[in-house]
Amino acid sequence: MSKRIFKNLFDLATGTFVSRVFGFVRELVTAAFYGTNRAMDLFVIAFTIPAFFRQVLGEDVVERAFMPPFKKLISQRQYKKGWELLSSCLNLMIFLLIILTIILYFLAPLIVKLLAPGLAADLFPIAVKMTYWILPFMFIIGMAAFAGGILNFFEMNKIYALLEFVIQVPFLFKKKIRADTQASYTPTFNYKEKEMRKVGRESGFILLKSLLDKSVEIVDRVLASFLITGSIASLWFAHRLILLPVAIIGLAISRSIIPYLTEKQALVESEKFLSGIRLGIQLNFILVLPTIMLMVVLAEPIISLVYQRGSFDSESTRLTTIAFWCYSIGLLGLSMNAFLSRLFSIFQKNKIPFYVAIFSSALNIALNFILVKTPLKHGGIALASSIAFTVSFLILFYLMLKEIKYKIRAGSIFFDFMKTGFICLIVGAISYYFYQNFVVIHLSQYALSLFMKNLISLILVSMVGFILYGGLFYLFSPVEMKERLKKVLMKGK
Repeated sequence: MSKRIFKNLFDLATGTFVSRVFGFVRELVTAAFYGTNRAMDLFVIAFTIPAFFRQVLGEDVVERAFMPPFKKLISQRQYKKGWELLSSCLNLMIFLLIILTIILYFLAPLIVKLLAPGLAADLFPIAVKMTYWILPFMFIIGMAAFAGGILNFFEMNKIYALLEFVIQVPFLFKKKIRADTQASYTPTFNYKEKEMRKVGRESGFILLKSLLDKSVEIVDRVLASFLITGSIASLWFAHRLILLPVAIIGLAISRSIIPYLTEKQALVESEKFLSGIRLGIQLNFILVLPTIMLMVVLAEPIISLVYQRGSFDSESTRLTTIAFWCYSIGLLGLSMNAFLSRLFSIFQKNKIPFYVAIFSSALNIALNFILVKTPLKHGGIALASSIAFTVSFLILFYLMLKEIKYKIRAGSIFFDFMKTGFICLIVGAISYYFYQNFVVIHLSQYALSLFMKNLISLILVSMVGFILYGGLFYLFSPVEMKERLKKVLMKGK
């Protein structure tokens, strides 16, 4: 199990890192040209609509509604039935994307008005026009997500993480997939099929949950539109940067383990299924908590290094740093939500994450109105999201334990969290002291550019932090964990 999952995790993490870094160049160029001015605010408003439906139909529905029953049928060697189900899902996906794109073209002015009621009248037509230009992106990226979902569930993760849609598609017809699973496509939509009805039901819960999640984002932007200029853009830039570790670590963990768990659940291999869940939770603690530590300690140099150039000035850095710091606190909650939501999809119980989302969304919005009035201002909006993500994770974790009838001990999971968290607190304190009292002081003695100072600071503090973390984690790990790590790292077993 370990070799298979760690290989998937490595492929997804490295592939996602490379592709996201290249994609992030766009963010750097945008930040340099526009900073956190009104033009960037307009783009964020216009991008909200297609980005939402792309995520719902292209990622959430594909990964959590379409793929688990498909993987289950393939694992049980019901190849014909599996590919007929997937064909129906694909046909439904194409139909929905086309219809939604057309509808959104007509509703764009109304939606923009709802998204940014505080927008000046002379800027409204520009935001609508930008929305029209961006809408076709929704169909293209939706189909890319469908192709990627198939590759992920066949564990062809290097291709899935690294390559774009146009390059992914030929691999769907790879001889191995065709031969091993009797792959075929039928231009039909069999809505009467039992599995297809289940897919429709689960898709409904996923859609409703995504609507709730996006509603919170809309409330965030509505509130930010009444704050100082740049509030919307700074939240956008901070959130985009947070999505980098979420994709490289959080989603990579989920996507490396969920296909394995789906297979083991279909084959009724309970021990391996439970071990996989435990490993997924441990990996989140081990990899995400030190990342939070690093981002909290180095929030300002990270934002300055990534964004500060051109129109993105020191004030833009200050605003974005506040939002980034507040978002960072909720990174574990965000990552664990992704894992646990996909886990409930295996049970075909997406209604549970939906019901939890009702509560967490209400909590998030309530906290928005409270925290935005604090000195944090727009940072309060980001902090509200972090708190809501964390509460949602805790509720989902409790409900997951109930679902598996407490066959994983909550006490051992809590101990893992406390141990890793305690190590991260120690390392974070040492790293912060090292940064403030050595790195900053010594670098100030040299005539270096701001970019070089930030880059050197990030490299030095990261090296010290992760060496300390690795050493302490290994020191306090039980013998079984040490042996497991040795096998995975040294022998690949």
